[in-house]
Amino acid sequence: MRREGTVGGLLSRAFAVLVALIVGSGLTELAVVLVQHRAVQQLTGEVQPAQLANAQLRAVMTDAQRGLRGYLLTGDERILGTYHVARSDYASAADDLRRLSGGRDASAAGRQLARADSWWAVAEMQRREPPRGDSAVRDVEEGTPLFEAFIAANDELRTTFAAHTDRLRRRVALLQAVAIVVVSVLTPAATAAAVVIAVRATRRLTRPLRAVVEVLHRVREGERDARADATTGPAEVRAVAEAVNAAAEQSEQVRRDEEQMIHRLQTLDTVKTDFMSTVSHELRTPLTSISGYLELMRDGGHGDLSDAQRRMLEVISRNTKRLRDLIEDILTLSKIESGDYSSDRTPLDLAKVIDRALVAIGPVAAKGSVGLHLDVRGPLPVRGDGAQLDRVMDNLLTNAVKFTPPDGTVTVHAERRGDRAVVIVADTGMGIPADEQQALFVRFFRATNAIKQAIPGTGLGLAIVRTIIENHGGTIAVDSTESVGTTVTLTFPAERS
Repeated sequence: MRREGTVGGLLSRAFAVLVALIVGSGLTELAVVLVQHRAVQQLTGEVQPAQLANAQLRAVMTDAQRGLRGYLLTGDERILGTYHVARSDYASAADDLRRLSGGRDASAAGRQLARADSWWAVAEMQRREPPRGDSAVRDVEEGTPLFEAFIAANDELRTTFAAHTDRLRRRVALLQAVAIVVVSVLTPAATAAAVVIAVRATRRLTRPLRAVVEVLHRVREGERDARADATTGPAEVRAVAEAVNAAAEQSEQVRRDEEQMIHRLQTLDTVKTDFMSTVSHELRTPLTSISGYLELMRDGGHGDLSDAQRRMLEVISRNTKRLRDLIEDILTLSKIESGDYSSDRTPLDLAKVIDRALVAIGPVAAKGSVGLHLDVRGPLPVRGDGAQLDRVMDNLLTNAVKFTPPDGTVTVHAERRGDRAVVIVADTGMGIPADEQQALFVRFFRATNAIKQAIPGTGLGLAIVRTIIENHGGTIAVDSTESVGTTVTLTFPAERS
């Protein structure tokens, strides 16, 4: 397969051609502009000023000849003033013409000034003659050929300057036409070259890149054996293709490892669930016997008990209940994980469920000096599993009392809001750290501050509570601030009264 070198080399060659075209076009236009500027400068800085100087000299000479002629024929001294003014301006006009008529026009200007000087010599003699006499008439006739010779020389130089002007103007027009042609030719050529280079460069870059992107899409869609062609395109594109292939290989290996790991974890989880279920069933039977014998002993079936014996039996009973509750939680969690946990929902009053839970938690709250504030606005008809809802309220109230220090309060508020029954349990307890609240409903999770204060618990209650509430079509939300308290809000679909 053809290799295109590097992207940098490809782009460098493309830009080199474009830059050469642009620079060539710019240099050509610059040369044309410079020559055109030189021609315009020569026209406006040399030829036209010389034309003006030649015209100015003719005007001075014409004023002088007219003033002298009028004076000789009329004798009017005022007319002679024009001659004197022209005489004083002649030197300056002659100097301007000599200075501006350089090069090949200097000789023609010199001949014209020589004829002007000859006329001035005769004119000075005529000015001294008495006016209106025969000699004055003769002087006028003698001076006329000299002045006409000056006029002829002036016309010759004027014609030369006009020819220079026409030639320079034609040159400027030609250069303008050349500039237009150059721009008209080079600009489309540069544009066409740019388009061709851009298309070729784009094809050489985008085709292999598009193929790599297609491979990525196929891999993402699940085509595990899709691989990019790492033999075509510039070096950088080939490197990208090789990297994509390596990533695909690594991803496939990671996927296989993940599948093996998931299979192992699922196997372990199944074994763990079976083990927990078996152990829980095996423990529940002896616990039932222990609880039965405890009741017989406390009832005095084997004689009267001393106070010390009754206290020991109370400790045994309390720990037996804790163990039984733990076993029930484990069994319930096993059913939830296996998908066998369901709710037998019938019409009931949620307010009565709350009342039962409050009656059960009352002695515990009193023993811990925790105040209970109630605001239950019943009845609250819902469809639910009474035993499961009892478990929900028992868990929430037990947690609220357990995590609230002495002299704290637990507030229970319940009411109907539209088509929802709302229950709010708020306490002034230790709260939950903000960075741990997202794990509240994870099984076996316990907050760090509860662990530090050695508050008993398994971390299974809220996971079970959420499952029960979701089975009832309800929601649960927790809002907690560490060292301030926790508020748990439950909502259930309400039945019609």
